[in-house]
Amino acid sequence: MRQALIEIAGQRLSYTVTGPPDAPVLILVHGFLSYQGVWEDTVSCLSSSYRCITLDLLGFGDSDKPALGDYSIAAHARRVLCLADTLEVTRFALLGHSLGSQIACYIAARLAPQRVTRIVSVAGVVTGQLTPVVQFVSYPQIILGALQPGWYVLWRWLAQHPVYAAYMFRPWFYRMNALPFEDWAKDRDMALQPGIHIAASLTANAIRSTDLSNDLALIQAPTLILFGRQDQTVPVNDGHVAAAAIPQAEFTLFDECGHFPMYEKPAEYQHQTGTFLGLR
Repeated sequence: MRQALIEIAGQRLSYTVTGPPDAPVLILVHGFLSYQGVWEDTVSCLSSSYRCITLDLLGFGDSDKPALGDYSIAAHARRVLCLADTLEVTRFALLGHSLGSQIACYIAARLAPQRVTRIVSVAGVVTGQLTPVVQFVSYPQIILGALQPGWYVLWRWLAQHPVYAAYMFRPWFYRMNALPFEDWAKDRDMALQPGIHIAASLTANAIRSTDLSNDLALIQAPTLILFGRQDQTVPVNDGHVAAAAIPQAEFTLFDECGHFPMYEKPAEYQHQTGTFLGLR
């Protein structure tokens, strides 16, 4: 189905709805520097049983990127709920990746626990503290790009070359050649697209300033936590923290897998997710 636009507080978000109109709803929330296309194979797998709603968070994908936008985790979460309300969705399951999981858990713990039926958390941020390579290499680059957006022009050009892309995106994968270089070209483009520099910097600050450790016990929805054992973006310990704190949690580690299980371990990821969501 084609992407559509919704306007929330004067800012446009891009979203897509796929699947039977009478099926239970699953809202899929992408991660930092990502976009709704990351869910393409997931939606193909689930949309026969779920009405899948994907969106580009404010500042990312094809959504607006206002310099003065509110990029806090709370604001991102409220916009997800506003989209659900606009589509007249009362109850829904949530599937979040990385930042998207942080947003999903914020919704389930703080904003609308009664509306969330299930959660799938993929490489989910909990404490806000990411790995050293992100904190000391990636974040400084993002700050530099916010101050001098011209760097993004150079980075976009360099990201077309495998050697540089392997350096810049190395926290994403256990093996950089886990999938063909061209298969994740759109992911690179979305991470470095024009206009993303302010949103990236402010959202990075939001991730770091939101620690959900003390809120997870409030989540009552059954929750599946999936992590790559070799995740170089979000510490695997965040998965253990979530599994210990959420009352109805299941935890699975994929070996030889980094931050994107949907790309590096697609069969295992789809099996775990589909089984948990009870594909019919």
